[in-house]
This record gives sequence, C-alpha cells and structure tokens, in this order.
Amino acid sequence: MNKLIIITLLTLLISSCTDINQTENKIAEIENLRAENDSLKKIVSEIKNKYVFDSLTVRDIPSYKNSYELNSNIAGEIVFVGYNKDKQNTSIIMIDSISYNPKKLYNPDTLKLKNGGFHYVKKMDAERVYWKMEIQTEHQYGKKFEGILTNAAQVKIN
Repeated sequence: MNKLIIITLLTLLISSCTDINQTENKIAEIENLRAENDSLKKIVSEIKNKYVFDSLTVRDIPSYKNSYELNSNIAGEIVFVGYNKDKQNTSIIMIDSISYNPKKLYNPDTLKLKNGGFHYVKKMDAERVYWKMEIQTEHQYGKKFEGILTNAAQVKIN
C-alpha cells in the first residue's frame, strides 16, 4: 500500500512540475508575443506618417547649364522617384484653373502614368506660358499627398 501511495504521489508531483513548466513556458511565450505586437504597432504608426510607394524608378536629369561643347563638364542630378501603380489613388491632372467650395477643375486633362512619370506637352503659343497641375497620391498604409503645381516657361531670346 505504501508503494502505491508513493508511486501516486511521485506521479502527481512530476505531472504538477510539468504543468508548472508548461505554464511558465506559455507565460514567457505570451510576453514575447506582446513585445512583438507592441513593436509592430510602433512600426505601423510610424508608417502612417510617411509616404509609401509601390515602386521606384531612377531618373538622370541633365543640368540646363550644360553646353555639351568639347572638353566641357557635363552635370546632372540622379533622383529616386517613388510612385504608386494604383491609378485610382495616383493622378496628375493638367488644368487651366481651379475653384473651391465646391471644388471645380477647369479644362482638366488627366495625364497617363508611364514608368513612374507623367509626360506632358505644352505649346509655346505666347512669349510666356503658364500651366497648372493638380497632383495627388496616396497609399493604403501611408500618408496622402495632394497639391497644385504651377509652372511657367518663357520664349528664349537670342
């Protein structure tokens, strides 16, 4: 009888130690998952304050000061251009003017996205030509950007 009691007590003691070890392991695993979750929440909150792009292209923009004469220096600028392929949330619309309350674009012309760029052509039909574009891009994980770009060109006089 004593042997049976000792064996039963030892079995209970061993199984309770195993349960304690499993509980401690689960508690440690939960603490690790909480720390990882907090870290991911921090990353997500930081991403919401940044611009997020689906794709990237590199552009080499030559300087307008280049003479391209023999033995002259050639200067330029390399830029990384991030862009979103989502045509619903990325657009550039050339406009003559814009009014607000309610928002209205006058003579809108939506430019097509090609390799991260929106190509346009403007006719020099006066000594000085102006153009405007409404620009917007947003990504589901990042910040939205929206603005009006205004530009001008003047006829070159020799």
